[in-house]
Amino acid sequence: METPLDPRVLATVRALEVRAREAVRAGLGGAWSCARRGAGVEFAEVRDYVVGDDARTLDWNVSARTGRLQVKRYDEEREQSLLLLLDGSRSTARAAGRRPWRAAAAELLTVLGWSAAQAGDRVGAAIFARELERWFAPRPGVTALLALVTQWLQFAGETAATDLDAALEAVLRIRGRPLLLMVVSDMQSSASDATLARVAARHDLVLVALRAGLLASLPTRGRWRFDDPEGGAQRVVDLGDRRVRAALLERMAAAKEAAAARATRLGAEWLELDADGDLGAPLLAWARRRALRRGR
Repeated sequence: METPLDPRVLATVRALEVRAREAVRAGLGGAWSCARRGAGVEFAEVRDYVVGDDARTLDWNVSARTGRLQVKRYDEEREQSLLLLLDGSRSTARAAGRRPWRAAAAELLTVLGWSAAQAGDRVGAAIFARELERWFAPRPGVTALLALVTQWLQFAGETAATDLDAALEAVLRIRGRPLLLMVVSDMQSSASDATLARVAARHDLVLVALRAGLLASLPTRGRWRFDDPEGGAQRVVDLGDRRVRAALLERMAAAKEAAAARATRLGAEWLELDADGDLGAPLLAWARRRALRRGR
């Protein structure tokens, strides 16, 4: 017997659906296009060889039967797939902010997924912590998307450790064909250079740092304790000291720049989003920048 859905989850999904529709109307629909669109091909026909055809496309069996050189023609696949790899570790379950981190991730999944579904593309998701814990293969349609969002909202895991390397290795084993792979995490930990480079060589990889807007919300006085929910480390910082505060902000900004530069060097893309803010506008801005870089 199936467990009935929590009415609060259903209400959340409906509210997210409304936000997703608004984002698509604002121009996000399909704008996130995968850089590897057309990487897959499907057979179209066999036709006579003409000068300039690639010799590798010759169909020798048909050529022998007809007595004329014949080539196989393939069409690029127009459909693409989007997969969000969602961080289900303890740090995201207990992240500080004005709204729960997983609620922000649900909005991100819904908005991007709705855009993809409206463009006729497939949307999937996976949840990771110490390993890949859930896998939902990309499927077409809004109904499939909303089922994914519901699964994510009902996920209750709180594994302490995060192993993004293991999760990405699992994705490489499961999924051979290229897709737009967006790793959505608070980025308390990352994967190795070697793993990220291998994934970026096969998939269009975007690392999404979804975090509360700490830079903007830091108090100007008092001693504050910063906790690592996964490692357990604690550090007390006096934010009333101007030099301490300035140094902390400088280190945080430098870390963001270094993370973005590392992603670019490895063939991936870095996207920083505020988990406490509106996601529609920054996602649209990102999609437009991405389209300009690709000459669309």
